[in-house]
Amino acid sequence: VVASTVTVDLRDYEPSALKSSTSKPTGQSMNNNHHSTIGNSLNDGTPAALKAVQAKDVEAALAELLPVIAREAYFTAALFGLSARHLSSREKKRNFENAKKGVDHSSQYFKYYMSRICGIASDTDADGKRVQGDPMLSLVSSIILNESMDGYIDREKKGGDHSLSLAYVRATIIDLRKKVDRQWVSWVEDQIRWINTHAGVPLNGKRAGIIKSFAQFPSYLDHVLSCCKEGRPIGQTPNLVKIKVVTYYLQKMVGALLKSVQECSARETTDQQYAANVMRMENSYFLTQSIKQRGTELTELFQKQILAASSICKQSTDAYLGWMIKREFKPLYSLFSSISRIRRDVGDADVPIHVSRSTFERTLSKECNREVLKEKVGVIFYRMEKHLSEESGLLPVAWKALVKVLYEWFGRWEKMSTQCYKLTLKPDAADVVRIAKAAAGISAKKRVGHGGGGDTNNVGYQNSSHMYTSDDE
Repeated sequence: VVASTVTVDLRDYEPSALKSSTSKPTGQSMNNNHHSTIGNSLNDGTPAALKAVQAKDVEAALAELLPVIAREAYFTAALFGLSARHLSSREKKRNFENAKKGVDHSSQYFKYYMSRICGIASDTDADGKRVQGDPMLSLVSSIILNESMDGYIDREKKGGDHSLSLAYVRATIIDLRKKVDRQWVSWVEDQIRWINTHAGVPLNGKRAGIIKSFAQFPSYLDHVLSCCKEGRPIGQTPNLVKIKVVTYYLQKMVGALLKSVQECSARETTDQQYAANVMRMENSYFLTQSIKQRGTELTELFQKQILAASSICKQSTDAYLGWMIKREFKPLYSLFSSISRIRRDVGDADVPIHVSRSTFERTLSKECNREVLKEKVGVIFYRMEKHLSEESGLLPVAWKALVKVLYEWFGRWEKMSTQCYKLTLKPDAADVVRIAKAAAGISAKKRVGHGGGGDTNNVGYQNSSHMYTSDDE
């Protein structure tokens, strides 16, 4: 096999990390030279280098060879008078096909070298050698060929031999693009098949964290961007959105990722209490943030997929937070849910007839005093820390959302307490928010101190979290 490849499979890229995560992302940028690399680790643990494609060579070769082909086409057309003005459209089309055959034959060696430089795989020759295809080089070549097309459009409408020669060059470019696109698309389809194997996802879905394919896809995007920028002025990136094939199949890969996490979360073996929602919210959030952190070009390209992922994240987060609060504040939730149903039927004034004031006050005294709330909120934060992986970067966002939900729920309960029993809820909704923020701060201090510390105010929280470990994995 002749020539080496800069392409590796998606499974062989190094897992990426969000910028906000404490995990340090590995080298994700390339400078503008042919020997640039991105460090990564293969499946067997051996380090490898992801090289940049030789984009400058592709551009230089096309800049030299395409004008030669244009001259060959012009000479053939002029020699045989293939584009005379008196000819009909049908005759001109037939003459174009004849000219194409002739120029194809005379320019076969030029096309051979263009195919080689664009990374197109060849058939085995008489000596048993063949050129190995390079999907990453094919992708970059497709972008460069697409840009080269602009130089061979008869904008001045000159017509005649000039127009025919330009049409032939465009046909040559399109033919090359079909070959490089086919090669890259075949690689993409292979990666989608691997994504659909759900590699590394535990059957019960618990502590799945960021799925392997989700973690490695951003590193592939880094490689694509770096290769596309190779040889270009600093800050200049090709507009991938305008290249339909590239846009469609990159979007298809992201669609496969989202479909994969949905299928994993819906499996019969996956825990549906919380693990399914955690899996969906973590991976959809990670994917969205990873794309956005890589600039406006990719954000625009994956706009629909980002919206879909954000919707999945929101729905899953709402369900997860609801489950968390209902679980930890079960007596309060049951009490106020019952009161809400009753007041819809009989009105506020008659609620105490169905739920006596003594029962109401006893439940509040037992379940809604400040110390109990501190303990319960602390347990919720501990549980959320346990469920959400550090790699997802979701804990601060999810906790902020939970604090908002707690404020809304306790605000409604406070209103019902006042309207039905003329009783002010203490602690009120604002107090619950302060307790929740304090719980997050305490946990942060504990993480900094590696779990140590002699703060006696945390005893209840530590005991409760230890108790929680035994009944939920």
